[in-house]
Amino acid sequence: MSTQSDATGTRHATFPFPQDDPCLPPPEYARLRADEPVTQVVLPTGDRAWLVTRHADVLTVLGDERFSRRALTGPDAPRLAPIPPLPSLFYLDPPDHTRVRRLAARAFDPARLARLRPRVDRVVAAHLDRLAAADQPADLLATVARPLPLAVVAAVLGVPDDEYEPFAGWIRTAFSFGAVPPDEQMAAMGGLQQYLAALIGSRRKEPAEDVLSDLVAPTGDDQLADHELVALVFDLIGAGDQPVTAEIVHLVLNLLRDPARLPALHAEPELVPSAVEELLRHSQSAGGGLGSVRIAVADVELSGVTIPAGDPVIPSFNAANFDESVFPDADRIDLARRRNPHLTFAQGIHHCLGAPVGRMELTALLGGLARDFPSLRLAVPEDQLQWLPVPAFRTPGEIPVHW
Repeated sequence: MSTQSDATGTRHATFPFPQDDPCLPPPEYARLRADEPVTQVVLPTGDRAWLVTRHADVLTVLGDERFSRRALTGPDAPRLAPIPPLPSLFYLDPPDHTRVRRLAARAFDPARLARLRPRVDRVVAAHLDRLAAADQPADLLATVARPLPLAVVAAVLGVPDDEYEPFAGWIRTAFSFGAVPPDEQMAAMGGLQQYLAALIGSRRKEPAEDVLSDLVAPTGDDQLADHELVALVFDLIGAGDQPVTAEIVHLVLNLLRDPARLPALHAEPELVPSAVEELLRHSQSAGGGLGSVRIAVADVELSGVTIPAGDPVIPSFNAANFDESVFPDADRIDLARRRNPHLTFAQGIHHCLGAPVGRMELTALLGGLARDFPSLRLAVPEDQLQWLPVPAFRTPGEIPVHW
C-alpha cells in the first residue's frame, strides 16, 4: 500500500487501493474496518478524503443529510478522476432531489416493472442465443456482457429498433471517459441530448408502453421538465450500461471460480435470485467508489472520528459488503445466503432508481446461463485474462469461454 505525506508530515494511504485480484476486495479494507474504520486517504488528484469502511457507518453517510451530493458540483470539489460535465440529477440534495425522485419513482413501481419483464427477458434470451450460436471459444464480453446492458436500457426506455445504432453510438462515445478526444465526446453528448429531447417530445404527444412515457406523464399537478427528463435519462444510461457490463463480468467470473456453482443453480433454479444478491455483494466492479463521494456540510462524528465540515467522504460499498458483523463468513460466496443487506445499489435517498431493472436483467441472465450453459467455463486460465487499466467498472478486454 503506497502512502503520501500531507503538509503536516502525516502520511496517508493512496486510494483507490491496488488489487492483486480484480474480483476480490483489497486486503486493506479488512484492516481498516477493524482498526481505522474512518481514515483519511489521498486521491489520485492529490485531494484528501475520509474513507468509511464499516457497514453501519456507510449507512450513516448515505442517510444523513449532513453529507451532501450538491456540494460536489463546486469548482474545488474533490475528484477521484477528471469528470466532464454530463447532464445529471445525481448531485441533487433535498428538497429538489425529493421532488424529482417522487416524480420518477412511479415509472419503477412493481406493476410497471412487471410489465417490462417480458421485454427484458426477450433481450436477454436474444443475447444468450447469440452466445449459443457462436464458435467456441466465444468471447462472453463481446457477445453478452458488453452489448446486453445497453440493449436493455434501450428496450425499457422505448428506443425504436431502427434508431438503436445511432443511440448506442452516441452513448459509447459520450461515456468513454478518456478513451476518445474531448471534442468527440462533447459532440456525442450533444447529439444524445438532442435525440432524447426529440424522443421526450414524441412521448408527450403519443405515450407508449415504456419507462420514458411513464416519466413524461404528470403526477398530480407536477411533472418533470424536459431538461430534468434528459438529465434523468442520462443517469439511467450511466447506471445501466457500463456498470452493469462490469457487474455481469464479475458475476460470471466469481461464479466460474467454483465449477460446482453453475451446475448447482441448474439443479436448483429457485436459488438464482439469492445467488444474484450474493454475487452482487461480492462484486468489485465499482473499483474505488467513483460515484459515492459526498461532502460533509457540518462537523460529523463517525466511529469516534470527527469529520470537519467541507471535507469529502467516500462511503465504501465494497468494504461495507464484506463487514463480518453483518455478513458472517463474508469472504465466502454463499449462493443461498438469506440475509443480504448489501450496498451495491447504495441505500437511502440516492438508492439506485434502476436497481429493480438491474436485478431483473441479472436474474434473467444468470437463470439462462444456469439453464442452458451449466458447463460454462473459461477457455484460458483466469490469470491470463488481460484487465483494462480503468479506475472503475473494470473488465478484461475479452473473456473466452467454452460450454
